This record gives sequence, C-alpha cells and structure tokens, in this order.
Amino acid sequence: MKKYLISACVILLGGVMFSCNLLDSDKEETDPDQTLGKPGNYWKGTATGYPEATATVSQNNDGNVVASLSYGGNTYQVEGKVTSEGIYDYVYSNGDRKKPFPLVKFDAKVGDKWEFNIGNQKVVREVVRKSTEDDTPYIFWMIKTIDVEETIPAGLQVKGGPSQASKILWKFNHKFGFISATVTRPNGQQVTVRQTDTNAAD
Repeated sequence: MKKYLISACVILLGGVMFSCNLLDSDKEETDPDQTLGKPGNYWKGTATGYPEATATVSQNNDGNVVASLSYGGNTYQVEGKVTSEGIYDYVYSNGDRKKPFPLVKFDAKVGDKWEFNIGNQKVVREVVRKSTEDDTPYIFWMIKTIDVEETIPAGLQVKGGPSQASKILWKFNHKFGFISATVTRPNGQQVTVRQTDTNAAD
C-alpha cells in the first residue's frame, strides 16, 4: 500500500505541474511568471492516514516544469507542462515531452475529452463537471472547480508496472491548480488526496 501511495502522490502532485495533439505554443503562454509553473511555487497534499507530500517547482523551461516531490522522508523528481491554458503530464508517455497529455484545460466544457493511446489500450480524461459558481470547499473559501474523470484500462502498464488505479476524479481550479483527486483502485478501494496549502495564487 505504501508503494501505491507513493505512486499516487507522484502522479497526483506531479500532475499539479504539468489528446495526443501537440501543444500550439502560439496560443498557450509558457512564461513562468504568467502561469502556475513559476519556480518556487509549491503545493502540499495529504490523504487520511498517510504523510503529507509537498511538490515544489524547481525549473521551468518554456513551460516544461521540473518539481521536487517530498514524501515520507524521500524526494522524487517529477515533470510536466504548465501553460496559461492548462496543465499537462508525461506519465503515460514515460517522460516523452513531445506527447503532453492534458490533465485539464481551463476553458474546457463539460463533455470535452482527451485520449492517450498506449498500444491497443486507451486512457480517457473527460470533463464531467464545471462549476458556474463558488461551490467547492477549499481551506477557508468556496471556489469553482473543473472536474476531470480519468478512466484507466485494466492491466495498463505505467512506469514499468500495472496501474494501481482504474479511475481518478481530479478537481482543478484555474487560480490554485490541483485541488483534489479521488483514486479508485482495481479492487474498488478509494483514496482521496487533497491539497492543503499552496503559494501559487500569491
């Protein structure tokens, strides 16, 4: 279970940083000062019964972000893509920066989908809800969120081993980035990781 949560934290908080379509850099601003990917930005997250994890942006090269993820006394390096329009990861491309996969696009509408093909299997991320008013509790406030449901095929290999999740419900906010993620394991067990602090909106 410990190994699973480490993987989950790497994917979840790593996802904070970061269609198989390539990005159109003419439309998406990558200046770190204009995005959530500014070096020094951090996010803290926790799941009931597990240590707190912290992801801190250490580098940003044209939107390609490297962050240090501290969890359980260890530090891991994670990468992703952050632009003015959204957050992308390289989890399913095994770090291939030519294949950023959207975690969220801030102008997305309910029903929008992004897909990533791995062999004959397909990971699907779909916007299932988008707030029209501040209706989600966040620390001391109520905020709007974009909710993205990720469906992962059974037996899919991720970073050298079978995926430890069958579904993830992500919640994002354009100002604070990652808010929470509820991970459903293949056996039906669920773990929810929630953001507890960030300086990204400062």
